[in-house]
Formats: sequence, C-alpha cells, structure tokens
Amino acid sequence: MGACAGFAASRGATRLAAGMNTARRDAYRILRQRGFAADLIGVTMHCPDEPGYSHPDAYVIDDWR
Repeated sequence: MGACAGFAASRGATRLAAGMNTARRDAYRILRQRGFAADLIGVTMHCPDEPGYSHPDAYVIDDWR
C-alpha cells in the first residue's frame, strides 16, 4: 500500500480508494490498520457458496467502479 499511496500523492491525489471483500481477512485487516474505512458497502453472492477467490489469505483489490 505504501507504493500506491506514494504514487497517488505524486499525482496530487488527496484520496485513495481500495475495493476489498472482508472475507479476505488478512488484506482487510491491513487496510484498516492503514486508516482505510468503509465508504461503499456491497454484497456479493456466489453460487455455489464456496470461497473461490475470496478466501482469508487472498490479497486482491476489487474494482467496483
């Protein structure tokens, strides 16, 4: 995240957004520790109900634009 924040600042950005599924517990915990807060809350539903790419040790940023 440090590289992302540095790049954003070098471009004059005042806000950095990151999409995260809370099922990815480790990645979500790191974002929270770095000051990120929920801005938009959504729900994803998968059939069948299996972890797929949203398992606790996955480090994936979602783009929900």
